[in-house]
Formats: sequence, C-alpha cells, structure tokens
Amino acid sequence: MRCPICKTLIQGSDNTISCPECETVYHTECRDSIGGCAIYGCKQAAVAEKPPLPTIIPRGWGDEKICPACGQGILSSLLRCRCGAVFPWADPMNPVEYQEWQREETNRSRNRKQFVILFIFSLFGVTAPIVGTLAGIQAYRQRKKMAGESGAFLALGYGAAAIGIIYTLIFLLVYLGL
Repeated sequence: MRCPICKTLIQGSDNTISCPECETVYHTECRDSIGGCAIYGCKQAAVAEKPPLPTIIPRGWGDEKICPACGQGILSSLLRCRCGAVFPWADPMNPVEYQEWQREETNRSRNRKQFVILFIFSLFGVTAPIVGTLAGIQAYRQRKKMAGESGAFLALGYGAAAIGIIYTLIFLLVYLGL
C-alpha cells in the first residue's frame, strides 16, 4: 500500500496512522505535515489556511512613470492615463516614442478599414475586377506593416484579389461566349 501524500510504499517498520473517518493509512509524518486527511471529501480532510494579505503591493518596474501625452505622473503599471492617453505596454515611453506609436496605430487602423471596404466592394460583380486588383496590390504593399494583425485583414485583401480574378474570368468567358 502507498501513502496518499508522499506516494511511497508503506513498510511494516514505518510509523503509520489511519484516518478515523475513512480509514486511509498514512505515514505519521505525512499526515502531521498536512494537518489532516488527504482524501477529497473526507470529514477529517486538512483545512487550507489563507495566507495573510501582502502589506506592500508591487506596482511594476517603478512606482511612477510620466505620461508622454500630458506629463502627469501615473502608476507605472497603468496602460491608460487620466488624460485619456492609451499605451501599448507598461514600460515608460517618451513623447517621441508615444507619437510614433500613435501614428503607426492610426495607419494600421486606416489599413484595416480599407481592407474591409475593398473586400465588401469586391463582392459586387461589376466592381470586383478593379477593386480586387487594388486590394491585392494594397495587401502586398502592406504585408509587413499588417503582419501583427493575425493575418485576418491581409486575408481580406488577398481574398478580394481572388474574387476579382474570378469575376474577371467569368466576364471573359461570358464575353467570349464560352
């Protein structure tokens, strides 16, 4: 038989104790170390003690950082300032880094909207050949900048291009009478 706590074999020479409720046999040291039975649901099971609450709550790398948008001091772990500025990470940024990140984020947002609009217009047969071509070119040009967007928006661009090709082929087949 094995001790349910340490999982080693209980030898005849070992000091043992059994639970008065469920009669599970333990090493005496093992049962004493957890303060009760180790079997889930047993009335003699050990009761977990909550550790005391910490007196000091860590806030991040430092106590404060300066908001690059308004210059106010804020807690270092915050990703949003009272002025409404939003940050991509908790590490401090200087105003130049923050403005560059904002420009990049604005461009990514504009590209996302553009891919959605191009995809929608590629679904209409008449506009599909032109819009699909534009979407394919745009997706190819923006592939590195949009790489961190999980690929969904690039897929919309390349999908619009594929739809444009399909519609172009259909128009050619109809025109040629095939």
